[in-house]
Amino acid sequence: MVGAILILMLLPIINTSEIRSSKFRPIYSIAYWFLVADFLILGWIGQKPVETPYIEVGQVATVFYFLFFLVLVPVIGIIEKSLIRARF
Repeated sequence: MVGAILILMLLPIINTSEIRSSKFRPIYSIAYWFLVADFLILGWIGQKPVETPYIEVGQVATVFYFLFFLVLVPVIGIIEKSLIRARF
């Protein structure tokens, strides 16, 4: 739980994009909706009993949560930055 909160606090440092608004970042906006779906899955899994299919789904959703912030956010920022520089 502490790791999930710390990642949210580190988000301004992790973000490598020059554009801060997600409204003007099309790749990030698609990834954002995957994160919203992940939040819904994690909320649903938190209500279920600790049984075999729910444990694995929760583990996969938790891995995606951390990969989103630690890998996808910086990589998407680098990709969008190179696309902006290539256009101009």
